[in-house]
Amino acid sequence: MKRYRVKLKFKEPIHLGYREGMFNITDTTIHSDTIFSGIVNCYSLLFGKDKTDNFLDNILQGKLKVSSSFYYVDDEYLYPRPIYNKMYLDDFKKDKKIKYISEKVLRGQAKDKYVVGNMLLSKKIEKYIYKIEERPRVVVDRLNNGSSIYYTSCCRFNEGCGLWFYMDVEDELKDEVFSALNLLADEGLGGMRSYGYGHFEFEAFEEKLEKPLNKNILLSLCLPKKDDIEKFLSYSIVERTGYIYSPYVKTKKHNIYRMFEEGSIVEGEAEGTIFDDTPEGFNEHKVYKYGRAFLVPFE
Repeated sequence: MKRYRVKLKFKEPIHLGYREGMFNITDTTIHSDTIFSGIVNCYSLLFGKDKTDNFLDNILQGKLKVSSSFYYVDDEYLYPRPIYNKMYLDDFKKDKKIKYISEKVLRGQAKDKYVVGNMLLSKKIEKYIYKIEERPRVVVDRLNNGSSIYYTSCCRFNEGCGLWFYMDVEDELKDEVFSALNLLADEGLGGMRSYGYGHFEFEAFEEKLEKPLNKNILLSLCLPKKDDIEKFLSYSIVERTGYIYSPYVKTKKHNIYRMFEEGSIVEGEAEGTIFDDTPEGFNEHKVYKYGRAFLVPFE
């Protein structure tokens, strides 16, 4: 098993909807279940159903794991703020606004700390990391040809900024997984891809594979197994649903799942699960909800 840090550089804006029918709001990071779904879907397009079924069997055996994505700016990688009773700044009002923290600050490698919006960095930056843009769209009524305007929101990253995530993969799957990532870069992530949104380039760097220790921070969404629940020392919970990402169906939705959120603190090792979410009467392929825990040591 090897660990890679994958940096996504978006060539166009990205729209990440999180409320059904609300096009004028967008998320700015991509969760682990979305990344997993994109990789598996592109793998299926490249290699076909039979090989994808075998690929999923390997994933269920733990041969591929992904984290959620977080911001980077140049060589500064951000993590979700640990959900933990610790202050990083002396000023309480400033400290409570911090949502993302530099990896260097978390690991005690930073000489200085700088607040930029809701982020705590190890260096001062003058540029914004991303901005939210609104764009007008027109819909035409098919009955009377009347038109109406609505607005969509998207996230545009600045030069040298984007999103990154961790990926653990066995050598036997590495080449095929990176082929799927290459296709995903062309296909795009998020919504409104027919407008050119969500396309990206990526770089992958091999990183040290860190085993979970006594205390760990969760970098993915997690659907816990029963034995995992008591290991979560501090946490927040988020509801996840959304449409199934498949070439065979466009209107089927996932069930609603309550998942442990990124930044939760875990004692020891929690595994999480990948849940069979195949809709009743849908026989084209299995549908899974990705909820494996991706943990890195936190002291």
